[in-house]
Amino acid sequence: MGNKLQQTQDMLAKHHRDGDVFVQLMKDTYAGRFNEDFWALWNTRIAPMLSELPVILDLGTGPGTFLRDIHERYPKARAIGVECAEYMLEAASDLPEGCEIITADLHDPHLPLADNSVDAVVASVVLHEMHQPVRTLQEMQRCLKPGGIFYVMDWVRAPLAQYLADSELAVFDRQTPEEELEDLFIHFIEHNRFSVDDLAFMLENTGFRVLEKTLLKEGRMARLVAEKK
Repeated sequence: MGNKLQQTQDMLAKHHRDGDVFVQLMKDTYAGRFNEDFWALWNTRIAPMLSELPVILDLGTGPGTFLRDIHERYPKARAIGVECAEYMLEAASDLPEGCEIITADLHDPHLPLADNSVDAVVASVVLHEMHQPVRTLQEMQRCLKPGGIFYVMDWVRAPLAQYLADSELAVFDRQTPEEELEDLFIHFIEHNRFSVDDLAFMLENTGFRVLEKTLLKEGRMARLVAEKK
């Protein structure tokens, strides 16, 4: 297991290139991912399902910004993040009491959580980085309470021209460095790993009922809300 964890850590380090820079990127983009639309959805779809002492799980928690937010909104909640990138673990090392981190490889997680013990799970821009997310979806189905909510937001498959719309790189300029082109196309392949229907298909086949699937960013991202059957 340790070897598999190291392989995933190495893969993430290569993918993110500069860990400190990526930590800051996750902090800088947090408000865009967890914006007014997210909290409106949370209040209508997720908050009503939470118990008096809720357990909320954040997959790929990064520097733990969402955990801090949950702690402020729900001081009695148990806010748990799952992470394995070493630079992210370091950035999340000063979380307040009530927040905790589980170090685990999401490719095959075995979380120290009881069956049917989690109220809600959030996976924001996580699944696209995985070679396969099936074991994670199965583990979330085990941990979530019946009727518990799984929120997924991620990059989904889109045409190259559409994907490049936000890129500042001069892709077709002969002077553009090869390494920058390579990095862009590696990310394009990763961000196009699954379609929104692929994500819904996997959720439906791992014990979830999809309640909502909505395309975002002109079809380049999607959010899905699913409940444990």
